[in-house]
Amino acid sequence: MFKHNFLSVKEDLLQILKRGEYKGILFINVHKYRPGETHEIHKHSDREEIFIVFDGEGMVLTDEGTAKISKGDVLVFARNESHGFVSSVENPLKYICIGVSIS
Repeated sequence: MFKHNFLSVKEDLLQILKRGEYKGILFINVHKYRPGETHEIHKHSDREEIFIVFDGEGMVLTDEGTAKISKGDVLVFARNESHGFVSSVENPLKYICIGVSIS
């Protein structure tokens, strides 16, 4: 079993698991955005990514457009599916990102 309480994390980005520690899971990161911070649209050819928004709000950016996201939302991106984020100024975005490779 692996247990980690991310609520007490002070860093803007914390990598909880790293590549090779669990088969299929490449990493688990906690990302806490600064007010208004942007993560430009990008994509990955080597993995799928799962985002779990645990606090705040913002926008997810994709090739198809944008959508508002907030606490409780779960986003799943396939390989080569473009995505990016913009955090709210008033209520900054916080999420857990899980990188997965199932080959």
